[in-house]
Amino acid sequence: MKNPVYADLKHADGSSRNIIIEPMLEHDLADTGVYKIYKTSVDNESMLFTEEMEIDGDGPTLADEDNPDYLGAIYFPQSGPWHYEGELLSNGEQQQIISILQQKA
Repeated sequence: MKNPVYADLKHADGSSRNIIIEPMLEHDLADTGVYKIYKTSVDNESMLFTEEMEIDGDGPTLADEDNPDYLGAIYFPQSGPWHYEGELLSNGEQQQIISILQQKA
């Protein structure tokens, strides 16, 4: 997967959470098997923020732990088990993300 994917995670109570699955790529656009997960502003839980445009890529960036929209990362290697690094996604949400990644692979 080379481009971010917008997804809607469903909950048992009928509610949902809108997320962005962002693949972390090598410089040659090779897949690393790491996907960062962010909530979107659509779910009204997101704290919108603005950053200056990074033209040269050397400007300051917002660290994931400082980003209120960051939900964690899924490590989904080509071989071996996947794992979630974070505390904000339920097991059901993690499973839904894995299903999405399997469909996109």
